[in-house]
Amino acid sequence: VTAFVVPGKVPLYAESGPDPAAIVENGETIGLAISDGTRQALFIPGCARMTDSLRARLRGADLVFFDGTLWTDDEMLRAGVGQKTGRRMGHMSVSGPDGTIAAFAALDVRRKILIHINNTNPILLDDSAEHQAARDAGWDIAFDGMRIQA
Repeated sequence: VTAFVVPGKVPLYAESGPDPAAIVENGETIGLAISDGTRQALFIPGCARMTDSLRARLRGADLVFFDGTLWTDDEMLRAGVGQKTGRRMGHMSVSGPDGTIAAFAALDVRRKILIHINNTNPILLDDSAEHQAARDAGWDIAFDGMRIQA
């Protein structure tokens, strides 16, 4: 298991200073590369944006578990359950031109699973258009008790 830096930010409770919402790549947010020497899984439960170095790490991976917190940046605001956007909390949206689906489109990852999904995210509803859009883009959607077979 190897830890690596992912674009993110400090947790909301630890914010301070002149730019508390700054996106940084200083180890505040990490991913894990798990390998048996032949195959590799990447575990990235939080990610604020896609970067060239992250693309290079992801390209051709066997399995990626990736931050699926929100479908849209303002989802929690619109649902009336939060006062911050996903971006402000350090999460990419799954949808949109800068979202996870678009960012992974050309990375040739063999299996992609959205994790760390907020309860406001409509991908959790099997009959939603968002769920189908994620599935059509080649994503699995994690669920409680999910098992991965090699």
